[in-house]
Amino acid sequence: MATRKLSGFAPIHPPVGLWRSLRERWRINPSPDRLISTGRLVAVLFAALAIYLDPTRPAGFLNEAHYLLATYLAFSLLLVVAPPSWPLGSGLHLIFHAVDALALAALVYLTDELNSPFFPFLPFILLAATLRWGILGAVIGALAMEALLFAIGWKDLWDGDSELNLFIMRSAYFLVAAAMLGYFGACRASNSRRFAQLASWSFAPATTDAQIWLTDLLGHASGLLRAEKLVLIWQSKKGGNGSVAMWGPDGLCYSSVDDPLFWRAHAACLSQGALSRKKAMAQLQAIGASLGWPDLIVDSAMVRSAPFMGATAIGRFYVVDASNRHEDAQHLTQITALRIGHELERLALIHAIADNARDQERVRLARDLHDSVLQELTAASLKLKAARAAMPEDAREPLNGVSHIMAEQQRRIRLFVENSRTLESMPVRDLSFSLAEKADELSGQWGCDIALSVHPPDMEAPGGFHRELAQLLSEATANAVRHGGATRLAVELKQQEKGLCITIADNGCGMSPPIGEEPTWPRSLRARVHDMGGRLGITRYAPGLAMKIEVPLP
Repeated sequence: MATRKLSGFAPIHPPVGLWRSLRERWRINPSPDRLISTGRLVAVLFAALAIYLDPTRPAGFLNEAHYLLATYLAFSLLLVVAPPSWPLGSGLHLIFHAVDALALAALVYLTDELNSPFFPFLPFILLAATLRWGILGAVIGALAMEALLFAIGWKDLWDGDSELNLFIMRSAYFLVAAAMLGYFGACRASNSRRFAQLASWSFAPATTDAQIWLTDLLGHASGLLRAEKLVLIWQSKKGGNGSVAMWGPDGLCYSSVDDPLFWRAHAACLSQGALSRKKAMAQLQAIGASLGWPDLIVDSAMVRSAPFMGATAIGRFYVVDASNRHEDAQHLTQITALRIGHELERLALIHAIADNARDQERVRLARDLHDSVLQELTAASLKLKAARAAMPEDAREPLNGVSHIMAEQQRRIRLFVENSRTLESMPVRDLSFSLAEKADELSGQWGCDIALSVHPPDMEAPGGFHRELAQLLSEATANAVRHGGATRLAVELKQQEKGLCITIADNGCGMSPPIGEEPTWPRSLRARVHDMGGRLGITRYAPGLAMKIEVPLP
């Protein structure tokens, strides 16, 4: 059905600036000072209106009440138009509260004392003190109100017409109001402190060590939520591996989990938005049973949880012993969970940046090796070949060994250069085969026997991991022969639930055990193991040195 426009009429729209001005004028101002000033003015206006409409109540002191209200009204208007610039909790505001108390108390006294219709205005003083000084203001305000009540009602109690019941009810009224406003002030102060803690959330150190990161992160969350025990579980969005961390009185307990059955059992709790406390408790008990953490057997009434999701991971944050059961505690838990999720994203980003920087450094190093060391080795090999040709046949054997070593080093440098240029992962290979080749090479190079065993024999790993293990074995062999005078090494690799355990023992002279702290030697080996995300420990110092290295499998 066609519609027809009415000519000659245009819709009337109020100016945009007018709407904006009205919205700004009537917008609620959250300032406590503005609220107190407005409340004072409203109370005085209603008091003046009441006396104007019903002047019989203060008949005996009508003129005095009028003068008092006029003065108090001028005082109230002045504070609304030109409020003082003192801080909210400044002690100078006590002057204004004293004026309020004296003016309202005088008005009540002039209008039938304990039966005054203006008696309900007195709690305004109690409310204003609570807004300024929290629970302390509520207590001081209640004491002041009781003192005023006693001063106003003293005459009524002894004039022969006792109003003791009314006095008691008025006192109870102030005490109940003080208790309610004190609770409000305490909650407000607590929220202010927690907002300050959220705003000052400590930034975790820029390190790729997840345990250092989580210690800082969960330690701050524990203080913020007033909970001694927290549990954090998250999994990569790609599936497979993930981690579980528990913060308690004894510090951080961290476990990296790659068991698909574990994640299949707990996938629902990660993706579900809201969990009941009983269901959250059941999930915590299942996590504790899987990881052998018995401390996760808790009361469901003390459990809160919140999920989080990022670009790389999804997880859930549990507060195990939530002693604070205020209704805002759940919202604070959700905010904390989101913040932890963001921090985990930052940790993943730092890992990615570190990996990229490492790749770029390998490319630069490969270019420098190709342009300097490899070219010089090639020139040295040509000169060595010419010198060997000029020597008698029986004198060439030592030079043949040197020539073989130089050719092997050239081959390894070329392989490193090619791998670094492409930045592609080498194919998966058997560890037994590649490490046996490396052991034979090192045995001939250093003149020592190397006994190698790999369990299981068919264990596989990417080519980049082979290269790192070969470098570890090369460094350990060089240290054993040069510093310990070893002639035999025993190397054992065992696959564990969380990675690979490597034991290296030699028959050299060993080393002196440290006194009081963990030794820093061997530095290069420790640095390489740390870069691989593993740990190195010395299990025997003499006779012969024995080391245990644990690294995660890629």
